[in-house]
Amino acid sequence: MEYINEEGGVMKISDIVCISACRTAMGRFGGKLKDLNVRELGTIAMSGALERVGIKGDIIDEVIAGHCRQAGNGPNPAKISSVLAGIPQEVHAVTINCACPSGLKAGILGAQSILLKERDTVMVAGMESMSTIPYLLKNGRWNGFRMGDQVLLDGWNDTRDVVCDMMMGETAENLVEKYNISREEQDEFALNSHKKAARASDEGWFDDEIVPITIPGSKKKPEEIFVKDEPIRGDTTLEKMAKLPAVFKKGGSVTAGNSCGLSDGASAMILMTREKAESLGLKPLFSLTGYSSIGVENAYMGDGPSIAIPEALSKAGLKLDDMDLIEVNEAFASQIIANERVLSWDRSKLNIHGGAIALGHPTGESGVRILVTLYHALKRVGKELGVASICGGTGVACAMVIKREK
Repeated sequence: MEYINEEGGVMKISDIVCISACRTAMGRFGGKLKDLNVRELGTIAMSGALERVGIKGDIIDEVIAGHCRQAGNGPNPAKISSVLAGIPQEVHAVTINCACPSGLKAGILGAQSILLKERDTVMVAGMESMSTIPYLLKNGRWNGFRMGDQVLLDGWNDTRDVVCDMMMGETAENLVEKYNISREEQDEFALNSHKKAARASDEGWFDDEIVPITIPGSKKKPEEIFVKDEPIRGDTTLEKMAKLPAVFKKGGSVTAGNSCGLSDGASAMILMTREKAESLGLKPLFSLTGYSSIGVENAYMGDGPSIAIPEALSKAGLKLDDMDLIEVNEAFASQIIANERVLSWDRSKLNIHGGAIALGHPTGESGVRILVTLYHALKRVGKELGVASICGGTGVACAMVIKREK
């Protein structure tokens, strides 16, 4: 992929590099991060990205952050987080909502901004606090509360797709039927996600990507430095999973155990031109090779990566077999298995440190998190090429191909 600017110069996408990539540890829904709002989580990730390479916020030209569940979080959380992270108030910042691919789409928009030579350096982030999604009194402002009962709406209802009138788990059941996926296949995949993530956590393979969070102490609890992903259940078994009921459909097979967990967290990475990195003496972690943003039928939103990945690879002039590692967000085990049925990837390359079924899926954050984890996994195993992809509610998906710099 390349872009010819108005001066006639050619900029290749491989001229865009990432110089810093990090994330917070994931907090379980209602767990240790439940008292931190999304702006605070975003600030921690952005600050960590800057501190890791020893640069100040004034080097950033723009901030683009993915964030989905925005009710009650004030205007433009990306700008608030960036200022609190030390980025000047004069730097433009935008919060985007593209459902689950929001973070990865933020990365694509950042890359496009650099390709267009509008920016040299872009802070890309993804952030979500699912524990603080509020309850809503939608008619309270105008109807008043003089007498009678009022209906309190759960902000989680915003996850229902009004086009197909389905929750995301119901679309996962659609994939079960479309691809004839068994309950046993789903549970086995979910178990392996937890086992891989538990091993990665125990072996310290996540350590390099995690930014510590200081959780204040109280009379009952001492101060804690939070650095381990909270949702992982390394002790789960197929027997335990088999006892869980279907959640979204009577007689179905999508359960809480073979679906992504709900969690809180933030991730950040800094993109810049290779020329800028060299001028600052900064070593690139990886370069971009190709990307895609696609749409699919809403009721089959999980099909997205099976279309987005080939498109991104085609733009990069590569094939799936060229990829050393593959990182696909695990919204549901059925979604991953459906993608696998279409793409026929080598499962030994997939999510080698586990995925969202084990780590949780803070929706606006996950698109950046899978890139962060993909890079660090490539580094650990000494490999070079990887592709990351994520599907999302309303039938959207993104993918990005990266090359680790040596």
